[in-house]
Amino acid sequence: RLEAESDEKKFEIAKKAEAYFIENYECITVDGVRVKFDGGWGLVRASNTQPVIVCRFEGDTLENMNHIQETILIKLKEFGKLSAGSH
Repeated sequence: RLEAESDEKKFEIAKKAEAYFIENYECITVDGVRVKFDGGWGLVRASNTQPVIVCRFEGDTLENMNHIQETILIKLKEFGKLSAGSH
């Protein structure tokens, strides 16, 4: 969970993320953007109820999961100010 400054910023970041990942990776765009990687995937979506970007990561190894998480989080922070959620 990454907290955005406002709902407007949340949707702006989510839109930029979707556009970037669709352009550069194989993706599924149901309920956010699910980015396919060799050995796993990452999901980025805007929360419907809070100014939060929700992320999920899965890898077939811990190393792959960590790589996917790092790749996505670094890119998200380029799109806007986000902070680690309190949950």
